[in-house]
Amino acid sequence: MSIFISLLILYILLLKVLPFVLYPNYMLPGKVERYPAIVALAMELRGKDKRETLENVFAYLREHHASEKKIWNRNNLSTLLLIGDFSTEPYLNRDCFLWCHTQNRVLKSILVNSGMFTVNQVSIGRMYFLNRNLPTFGFSLFIHQYALADVGDTIMKADPFYDILEERQKKK
Repeated sequence: MSIFISLLILYILLLKVLPFVLYPNYMLPGKVERYPAIVALAMELRGKDKRETLENVFAYLREHHASEKKIWNRNNLSTLLLIGDFSTEPYLNRDCFLWCHTQNRVLKSILVNSGMFTVNQVSIGRMYFLNRNLPTFGFSLFIHQYALADVGDTIMKADPFYDILEERQKKK
């Protein structure tokens, strides 16, 4: 029994607590990046309204940075060692694996740079253990985050990591 408790404590520390402290958008504040390539991409993905812009950015991330099926690749797991606040510029224009916190930085940066959203209209939601919408029986091995975007009459949940784009709640 003590081995089980020790493993449980180790799991919580390594996959829940440390990422909370070391990665952006948890304890560390996230930032919106502005560099020429991301501004150009934001203009390319800008739609006729906020919802279409969000759908375009979501589709871009799913096409170029999809993640959930590639998580156990050794090279992808090694990117967990990229901690702290780093730029997404080297990853933007190439197909590669991105963790949820990096996908959210790209998503928020593109939305804000499109001119369709303000910084305050895109927030980050967090999941620590369970979420009924995850394809993994509602359980997340790692701490997880997703974006919430105010598209006018609705708040949309955008989680490109797990391929979830849905209306979260209607605004009153």
